[in-house]
Amino acid sequence: MLGIFLASSLLTLAPQASPPGLVLVKGGKTKIGTTVEDVEKMVLAKEELRNAVASETPQHTLAVEDFLLMPTEVTNEQYAEFVKATKAKPPRSWGIKALQAGQAAFLEEQGKLKQEAKAAGKPFENKTFDAEKWWNENWKDAAWEIPTSEFGHPVVFVNYADAQAYARWAGLRLMTELEFQRAGRGDSASPYPWGDTWDDKKYCHSLHIGKDVPAAVGSYPDGAVNGLYDLAGNVWEWTSSPFNAFPGYKALKFKAQKRVIECLAPFDPDQRVTLSGSFQMDKLGVRLTTRRPTDRDQATNALGFRCAASATSEAKQSGYDMARFAIERTLKLSVLDGKSELLPERAIALRRWNTGEGKVKLAGYALITGYEQVLACPVESVKALTPSDVAAATQKDGPLVLGFVDVPRPLKLPEVDAGTYFVAWRGAGKLEEVKPGAAPKKEESEEPTTPLDQIPGFVAEADCYILYSADGTPQVAFPAPPVTSDKAGPSSLKLEPFVAPDPKTLPKDAPPPTPLDTLRVKFSLQSASSKAKAIVFDVPFKLAPGAIDASFQ
Repeated sequence: MLGIFLASSLLTLAPQASPPGLVLVKGGKTKIGTTVEDVEKMVLAKEELRNAVASETPQHTLAVEDFLLMPTEVTNEQYAEFVKATKAKPPRSWGIKALQAGQAAFLEEQGKLKQEAKAAGKPFENKTFDAEKWWNENWKDAAWEIPTSEFGHPVVFVNYADAQAYARWAGLRLMTELEFQRAGRGDSASPYPWGDTWDDKKYCHSLHIGKDVPAAVGSYPDGAVNGLYDLAGNVWEWTSSPFNAFPGYKALKFKAQKRVIECLAPFDPDQRVTLSGSFQMDKLGVRLTTRRPTDRDQATNALGFRCAASATSEAKQSGYDMARFAIERTLKLSVLDGKSELLPERAIALRRWNTGEGKVKLAGYALITGYEQVLACPVESVKALTPSDVAAATQKDGPLVLGFVDVPRPLKLPEVDAGTYFVAWRGAGKLEEVKPGAAPKKEESEEPTTPLDQIPGFVAEADCYILYSADGTPQVAFPAPPVTSDKAGPSSLKLEPFVAPDPKTLPKDAPPPTPLDTLRVKFSLQSASSKAKAIVFDVPFKLAPGAIDASFQ
């Protein structure tokens, strides 16, 4: 059955050039964690907290860079756009009626089995309905809907992979633990975003409110700071940070009357840190420094997330976040053969966000309805000083990987589908002849490779580019313009729309040129021999006019 989604207001599409719905958080030196003295006070007052709060020590200061952060947790209406666009699994809280029907059928079947066991004189073991298991097995055929009153509530029942998938789809990423503490504390060391005071009802949605469900985002404006809501309470929030010890961590021991209380945090790098506390936590649990170790497959009614993005700067270009994502999760890095390293800080992107009109009316909030990108990420450097040096090296060592590109539309020249591709270059030169019967040289552990002359479009006697898929499979070769040398500088990415030439300039009887736009990537790779010089590779991709337009910025 098709999912039911009440979205009559989500109609307007407005292309965006930078991430919509995020607030700039200025970086700076930030107090991270809790002092041993404060942890001791908490442990002596409430001993059962000893191992949990021990993970917050020692308090230390770190510099956090500027970044962008959602003003609220991701809401149901925001996540629904992702579910509709990708056909992803909806949170099971949206399928209450289907779950109730599934439970009723389960109980009916249990009743029949019990009667049959009784009639046969056999023992019967009652089973409990597992809502999570049922939803995981049946969601594709189940109806779902978001109650209108909950469009602005934080989405819950999302595990770490779900949160990561939404962030990637929206052109964003999850925040880190350090960013969260910077957003909440700024230059202070306060336990709460609003400062050191506490009021059971005023600042956040905690256990003290007495409601065992999340609240609509932004319901506690008195607890907001710098346009950021619900950094304390409401729901726990996923971060991308593993649950590791802080630098200088030591197991703690505190004297309590005639005994010693030992505190040992259960660190596990496979878990992720979730932060902010929730409506189920008291005032100690919703402190900014509370670190909850969370299994990545966990999904509960008190666990959500918000997204972040790196601020573009001299150190980090516009493609940094998405390049990191590709490097960590998409690309087979063995293609680089250990000879070079991708440089996400220098990745460049043309990006486009679409937004719609949401039901939540808070400053900075936006409803993302789609994201597309053109991305180019170079390798760190090239071990050559001149173009001829590079050409000679490719004759000896094989094609040189320049970096990778990610394109949202099929290319016409070379003809490949949308996707992520390594880009390599080979200088003109005959291939080494292999004597009949001779086996190609390779290490035993080395994977079989495709001979260059079997790659479509490859011509040994001409400079050429070769595209490899993300897993390292060669796809196609195409002619390369001359390689040049220049002063060291950034790589570039530019869209050049097709301009028909003046017919008077064309040779007589020449066919009219094919109308194709050019997506020009220039990989400027610093020479390992001279920091002042770079080798520049001009890669002109051709695509259908308008496939990528000026709305990508």
